[in-house]
Amino acid sequence: MCFLQQGVILILVAACLAQDGGFNLDCKPDAVTIKWPQKLTQEQVQNPYTFLLGNCIPSSVSEDGALFRVGYNDCLFQRAVFGDKIVFMNLLSYRPDSAVPSVFHIVDCVFDRPALLTPLAAQPGIQGTNEEKPIFSMELMNDNFSGPAPSTTFSVGSTISLRAAVAEQADAPQQIFLNECVMTESSDPYLANETYTIITDEGCLLEGKYGNATFLPREKPSEIRLSLAAFGFADTEEVYLHCKLVSWQAHQLDVDLKACNYRKEKQRWELLDDSSRSDLCSCCDSICQQRTRGLWQNVVVGPLRIQQESRKDSVWKGPKGSAVFWLLTAAVPVVLLIATGALALSYYLCIWRGGRLGYRPSRDLLNKY
Repeated sequence: MCFLQQGVILILVAACLAQDGGFNLDCKPDAVTIKWPQKLTQEQVQNPYTFLLGNCIPSSVSEDGALFRVGYNDCLFQRAVFGDKIVFMNLLSYRPDSAVPSVFHIVDCVFDRPALLTPLAAQPGIQGTNEEKPIFSMELMNDNFSGPAPSTTFSVGSTISLRAAVAEQADAPQQIFLNECVMTESSDPYLANETYTIITDEGCLLEGKYGNATFLPREKPSEIRLSLAAFGFADTEEVYLHCKLVSWQAHQLDVDLKACNYRKEKQRWELLDDSSRSDLCSCCDSICQQRTRGLWQNVVVGPLRIQQESRKDSVWKGPKGSAVFWLLTAAVPVVLLIATGALALSYYLCIWRGGRLGYRPSRDLLNKY
């Protein structure tokens, strides 16, 4: 993960340097406007493909330059979440003709993310008497959710099953949502050196788009289930999952009260509770509207121990594994020795000796010396 973060930093630095290139950039939460002033001939105006933003041609082209007005879901924009920042990046290019060098610029729009996991003391949503507070819980479950997980140790790629719930209230049935979740190597998310986003933008399961995770069908509104493929950080085996749980009146879905899965086969977001209203998830590739409503609380699950695959490889365990290991240890040098000998013999026969088969030293030269 540290390499990923360093890569994002380098990209941001390069982007800032590249944006001294003379174009005007206006970043909005849902779209960007780019004006690139260039003196163009009439022939260039009639060929808009000289300008490209990702894979998009300009919205309009005139003798004074090109204008783009596009959303972040279009034109191959790439999204990166880095700490408290959301960055949308793209490549702006100008290729007039073979006689004129092409020009490239990195376009980036950087937005502040809302503060994640506000300390409980600052949570007005759960102030009041005990009767007014919902009772939130989040726990590790076994694969079929029939009981608690037998262990908190997982191998990379195995399934982590999580169940979050809010206490049911007869007079006002509640529905629970996972609005934010991050994975860190620290029990305190503010002290973590590395943070990996699982869920963002008020219920968008980002890990389902770039990794392997999904919200599972609900058994009832007061519960929500999450299946996540285990992954670890490079410098530690212990990780913590920090989540913000929100409850609201049952069946009252909205942009800030949603659970969105990414369907890779369809390449689109889908609302867990009502696929016909998946338009509520359309902001998951940009920035979703933030509201302060509902009752909510932060929870921490962990530590979870994530073991790398190589640590459980059978070649290092047991009598059979040991035999295989020593067999490989002995066989590899022998194979290398045979290969080296074959190469040496081939060189001697084909090049050294082969090049001298017709060679006879001159007697005159021998007599001379």
